[in-house]
Amino acid sequence: MKLLICVAGMPWAKPTISFGGLIARVTGAQVTLLHVVSRKEAPTPAEEMLARAREMLPDQAVQTRLCRGDPVTEILAEARRGSYDLLAVGARRDFGLTLRFLGSVSLAVVRRAPTCVLVVPQSRPQLRRVLICTSGIEIAEPVIETGARLAGAAGARATLLHVSSPVPSMYTGLAEIEETLPELLQTETPIARHLRHGAEILARHRVQAELELRYGVAADEILHEAHQGDYDLIVIGASGATGRVRSWLLGDVTRQVIDSAVRPVLVVRHRGIGTECGAQPSNRPAI
Repeated sequence: MKLLICVAGMPWAKPTISFGGLIARVTGAQVTLLHVVSRKEAPTPAEEMLARAREMLPDQAVQTRLCRGDPVTEILAEARRGSYDLLAVGARRDFGLTLRFLGSVSLAVVRRAPTCVLVVPQSRPQLRRVLICTSGIEIAEPVIETGARLAGAAGARATLLHVSSPVPSMYTGLAEIEETLPELLQTETPIARHLRHGAEILARHRVQAELELRYGVAADEILHEAHQGDYDLIVIGASGATGRVRSWLLGDVTRQVIDSAVRPVLVVRHRGIGTECGAQPSNRPAI
């Protein structure tokens, strides 16, 4: 597995480097640190900053790259040139109208990247709990596979969360909703088949997991579960559409989650993370 960590500058890049390094240790990924400067900027400060970033990953073999030009253009060019499995980008905090916002560079990378993107608003010291968010869309299987591989490699627990449209008012209580899940899994409805298939994927990767079914607004339910469960990573899918269509679809549930989550969010593309990640499920304790 190859991981590209985009270093925007210090100290803002520290959470991205720290959590990206954690993912690299779990998966055995090859790490490249990338920093992009303007064509007029002197190279020495950027080189010193990359050296500081490299010192944050003392036990790992790390390559560094310094490019000149437009940040989005250079990041996407390096992603394609290096055939990376995963890109890690930061997210800045804003204590105004919203808890935080995704910077224009990071948002453009998430929208246009040819591979999966890890958005890191703040680092987590470990990877013990993974929230895998899924639905019946065609990208659901790569989302589950990717979440399962990461959880399996880290020895982490996982929750497979499916959010459906709100049920009638007679089913407003959480207890009633939870009671319907075992019964639902015995049916041959698309949701039941989807959840059973997801459970099979998690079991194949030897991941201790539970299934959760929620009714309501997808982004709200995902964020509520992420907060209540104190997860270390949220795994969610992105549309495979291109151009403006991709931007619009990303601007729905996925955009709302990465805009509001205080946990790292992994946005999965159609091919997911390669089979190198978690190919041999780990029996070691969570990192």
